[in-house]
Amino acid sequence: MAPGSKSTASATRLVRDLWRSARRPAIFRRCALIALVVGTLLTVVNQLDVITGARADSSFMLRVAANYLIPFVVSNLGAMASLSPER
Repeated sequence: MAPGSKSTASATRLVRDLWRSARRPAIFRRCALIALVVGTLLTVVNQLDVITGARADSSFMLRVAANYLIPFVVSNLGAMASLSPER
């Protein structure tokens, strides 16, 4: 992808729109609740052996953070899609 390409501009616009959407209080609360529930379930299902074995390291912490960040982003994308005038 070239720095001035259409794809780069689209990706930049998407990130900007995601940030703008996440800053809306109602959407942020809904996305945070979804991330809390789904992230906790994913962490328990996929990382329980690490948690109970006390073998947590930096890569474990990154995986746990991703368990919460990814559902937040996905639910924010869903909120954006439902508000989008392009249907």
